[in-house]
Amino acid sequence: MSATSLIQLVAACFGIIGSLFFAIGVMRQSVDAMGRLSGSYWDSNPHIPKALATQKADYLFGGGLIVVAFVLQLVSFFVPADAEALSTSQARWAPWVALVLTTLAFFVLRVLAIRVASYFQVQVEAWLKRRQSQT
Repeated sequence: MSATSLIQLVAACFGIIGSLFFAIGVMRQSVDAMGRLSGSYWDSNPHIPKALATQKADYLFGGGLIVVAFVLQLVSFFVPADAEALSTSQARWAPWVALVLTTLAFFVLRVLAIRVASYFQVQVEAWLKRRQSQT
């Protein structure tokens, strides 16, 4: 293994660890915490629940994708160097296929993130209503 490959391998491992910390931090942001952040001492800001819910959903999807990217980079080190290479025609189309799949994945994941954000927003707003009814 060359020094360059070793550095790339270590970078992939640290990337996995860093992205896991990133994702864990966001996953631990509960509806209760988002509700407390949305409220003030006298009332609540109606714009904050949506912003926090959207932020959490985007971070969850983004963090998850970063974890997957680093894991795939790490897995690439386990593929034997003498593995079958792409044919010339396959290699010619590979960047275009990757571009189309990336674009499609972005839009599908964006729609899913918006739905997840709506779910969190409803939960935060329900939490705020319960809190207001208790006072």
